Amino acid sequence: MTAAADQNTRPSLSQVELRSIDYIPPEERYGRVRDQFTLWFPLNANIFALVLGGVMVFLGLNFLWSCIAIASGVLVGLTFVGFHAIQGPTLGVPQMIQSRGQFGFYGAILVFAASIVLDFGFLAAQLVIQGQAMHLLVSGISIPGWIGILSIPVIALTIYGYEWIHRWQRWLTVILAAVFAVLFVQAISFGGLKGTAAGTGAPSFALFMGATAVFVTAMISWAPYVSDYSRYLPANVDKTKIFWAVFLGNAIPEIACGVLGAYITALLPHASSTVAAVAQIAGNWALPVMALSLIGADAVNAYTGMLAIASIVSCVKDVRGSTAMRVIGSLVLIAAGTIAALLGYKAFVTNLSNFLAVLLFMFIPWTAINLTDYYLVKHADYDVPSFFTPSGRYGGFLWRGLIPYALAVAIEVPFIAQTFYTGPLVGPLGGIDISWVVGGIAGFVFYMIAVRIPSRGAPCGSDHQVATTVDSNKL
Repeated sequence: MTAAADQNTRPSLSQVELRSIDYIPPEERYGRVRDQFTLWFPLNANIFALVLGGVMVFLGLNFLWSCIAIASGVLVGLTFVGFHAIQGPTLGVPQMIQSRGQFGFYGAILVFAASIVLDFGFLAAQLVIQGQAMHLLVSGISIPGWIGILSIPVIALTIYGYEWIHRWQRWLTVILAAVFAVLFVQAISFGGLKGTAAGTGAPSFALFMGATAVFVTAMISWAPYVSDYSRYLPANVDKTKIFWAVFLGNAIPEIACGVLGAYITALLPHASSTVAAVAQIAGNWALPVMALSLIGADAVNAYTGMLAIASIVSCVKDVRGSTAMRVIGSLVLIAAGTIAALLGYKAFVTNLSNFLAVLLFMFIPWTAINLTDYYLVKHADYDVPSFFTPSGRYGGFLWRGLIPYALAVAIEVPFIAQTFYTGPLVGPLGGIDISWVVGGIAGFVFYMIAVRIPSRGAPCGSDHQVATTVDSNKL
């Protein structure tokens, strides 16, 4: 697509996005691969990544092994996310709608609901961090008060939608790259690490796996989102470039900010929070920037949550092209996230760790099944109109997807080692939580077995003997 054609297709800033869960027809496709890098860079170059880096130190790792755990978790998690990104321009629909190809029109409600919990949960966590930052700057307004104030720009970005979010993120990429470079210099100039934080001794394998899992989860938590922000790209865009734009757009800032957060936390272990430690090192100028850095991430969580809500409602009513559905869904999701933030901000670190752990168990099997189906079973050959009707190619329920998913989640349970539950196989394994590894492998294996069982007289691994061609006129 030429620059002129792209400009003609791109909507104006005054236009509220018309599409939600709809298929994006070829004549409405626009954008460049580099837009994926600038979308994802600010979603990771923010105070949330600093806090996750600080969690490594709170868990008991020294700085060296915190860095290793951060990099390991990010690279593992992003391998899945990069492959999901390719699905967007190929199919032209949101990520969760694609799940109907594995679970059925109604069967996918399970993952829609899980996605909503993911979205408002992360929105709540981020609003807490933003509220803490602004309260340190202006203590006259309470943390709950700041949480309410900060939700206002999120509402605007979410309602206006895809184009506004992308443009906001392009500006933030430049601003945040400069800000975090300055923070790195200030942190190093503030002083060197001492005591156990400066050591090089390896942690126990169980502790290292638990710490790595935090960043695997943080990255895989983007998997239910990623096609939402690539689905407007032309279908013939270079898929390899999309993979690397998304991969590097996430990896560079997440690793850099995670390492910075671990360093700052190790440097000032007695600070009341990672946010307070940043203020002590950099000064109060950093606090509003920290709060600003998460507005785009808030909007992305709210936007994707709105799509998941619309997906559930579409099971009883066609809401494609409904502006009212977009507005109501956005407000409901933001309200849920704000309420969760107001209720949970006093026990934030504990709540965040437990929340991420639960997400890990839910979405590792989903991503394994989704990617296996897309790349190894159907080879990207889907009947897109059938995503929007229970009488289509995928029917109401696809048990060959639902049963493997349920089994994969169930088989994780004995391997879970968290504060709220410890499985019976954790002790024999030396206290190591490998549930996320088991869930991914189980999802892949069970699904590959399931698709080889004939259904309705169809050949193994297919839904019908003849594939249906995508007709944009029906969408």
